[in-house]
Amino acid sequence: MDPQHIVTIVVAIIGLLGIVVTFIGTRGKTKTDAKTALDARIDARVAEQLEGAWTKIGSLEGRVNELVEKDRLKSSAFARILRAIARQWPSDHGPDLDPSDIALIEDTIPPTWLRRQKET
Repeated sequence: MDPQHIVTIVVAIIGLLGIVVTFIGTRGKTKTDAKTALDARIDARVAEQLEGAWTKIGSLEGRVNELVEKDRLKSSAFARILRAIARQWPSDHGPDLDPSDIALIEDTIPPTWLRRQKET
């Protein structure tokens, strides 16, 4: 073999090694870029779902606060009714209860216990 062929073969081998090194080097970068893009899509989807969940939690929190307030009003009405019953029990027709308290718990009170208008 003459020196010109040897130089050509060495240059070809060096070129092939350069191509292989470039391929291996960019292959990892391509995988990293693909993983980064996938992570960005996942983060965007999670952020959207999280925002929706916080919105739903906020509306549920408002509804829970309303229920707590209604429960507090109902508990207060029960307490007032029980105090009225304790004070008025010896009457002939039962206790004389406040209609606004009864309105909060009207399904649980007998109709004969409702406050009647006083006749003048």
